[in-house]
Amino acid sequence: MGNKITMMKETFTNDKTGENVEGITIIIDGVLKQVFDKIIQENKEKYSDYTTLLQDALMNGINDIITK
Repeated sequence: MGNKITMMKETFTNDKTGENVEGITIIIDGVLKQVFDKIIQENKEKYSDYTTLLQDALMNGINDIITK
């Protein structure tokens, strides 16, 4: 298992506006899955699945970048 994150970029079209928007699929596997599983197990009341954990990690990371 390596330390890498697999992401796939897709483009979607908003049916109402016709605007193209970027979507990203993230594969939770390997070391990332092990870390996420441990965090979820230790914080069951806050994180019920990979999506909620990833949302929180992403928002905290963005906030950290902005404040630096």
